[in-house]
Amino acid sequence: MQIERTAIVGSGIIGRSWAIVFARAGVPVRLYDSLDDNRAKALERIAEALEKSAALVGDTAARKAVLERITVADTLAEAVDDADFVHECIDEKLASKQAIFRELEALAKPTAILATTTSSFPVSTFASDLPGRARCIVVHPATPPHLLPVTEICPAPFTDQAITDATFAFMTRCGQVPVLIRFEQSSFVLNRLQAALVVEMLRCLNSGIISPGDIDKIISQGFGLRWAFLGPFEGVDLNAAGGIRDYLDRFGFIFDDMAKQNGHAGPIVTPEAVAMLEAYTRDQLPLDQIGERTEWRDAAITSLRALKQGLV
Repeated sequence: MQIERTAIVGSGIIGRSWAIVFARAGVPVRLYDSLDDNRAKALERIAEALEKSAALVGDTAARKAVLERITVADTLAEAVDDADFVHECIDEKLASKQAIFRELEALAKPTAILATTTSSFPVSTFASDLPGRARCIVVHPATPPHLLPVTEICPAPFTDQAITDATFAFMTRCGQVPVLIRFEQSSFVLNRLQAALVVEMLRCLNSGIISPGDIDKIISQGFGLRWAFLGPFEGVDLNAAGGIRDYLDRFGFIFDDMAKQNGHAGPIVTPEAVAMLEAYTRDQLPLDQIGERTEWRDAAITSLRALKQGLV
């Protein structure tokens, strides 16, 4: 399934950012918005975003080439007419999703992939009754996707596997970092991870134990510096000489206790979880290379801190 032409419905921050992602990869984009003012200003706003992200996009000629691949359509039908991949980026309202997907089902060619950038609604909640529901899929980014590449791909139970595979391949081709959400749940995974942290931050704030500014410092001057280079599991793996199994054997009770405080009935550091994490981390990094990787982490954090000091 080859994707040669794309359409984006909605020219807000996300829609404009996706236009950059696709056009940067050399793929023509037709952008549509139901509001006249948004359509009129879309290219100007995209040009501004391209200039601000020049370090990733390239020089003036490269930015000009990206912009030239993006056109603004006057109607939805014109936008999606010959698109192989249609990405809906309208407001986050279930009724709006249901309505626009009915329109896309009627207007887009039968082979087109119909993607939604929703951050909360699984496809099953608004596309189950469509005749072409097998081509519908969630493609949810971090914001903005032209700067933050991770992208959740979440098929519905009725989504054709070929659609999922083609979407995954297309995101990779566009320079994104797709992650597969294996089954539907509200808010998928990215937002749930963020929410878990924010909920605990607010709990601590409301308890009076810490100030808002100090909470921000814990992330910006602590975890954020590490997580810029390593995922949390990768980071934990480097915190014990024996890797993540060694760490969880010694400190896993802390997470079980916290989970219990938050209402979990049983332990979360289960033998099955530890086995999965050990298999994952050892596949990524042999145990005898932990010391070397730790030195790399420290050098990377040093460079990042130096960069931040120069930007402040």
